[in-house]
Amino acid sequence: MVECCSRKRLTATPHLDPVFVETVVNEVLFSFNLFEEELVKAEEEEKQRKEEEEKRKQQEEEHN
Repeated sequence: MVECCSRKRLTATPHLDPVFVETVVNEVLFSFNLFEEELVKAEEEEKQRKEEEEKRKQQEEEHN
């Protein structure tokens, strides 16, 4: 005689709602894109600050 188990088996890959998965993926991608844009903007600002600093040093050397 075979008995059936009434427990649910947990799997490593649960079956998720495709709409939910798409929403989560879109949110994560949006967050990564936002972070990347902020990083690029910060790098450009740093580069511009260094260029301005070099110009000031050159002007000071010319005046001395």
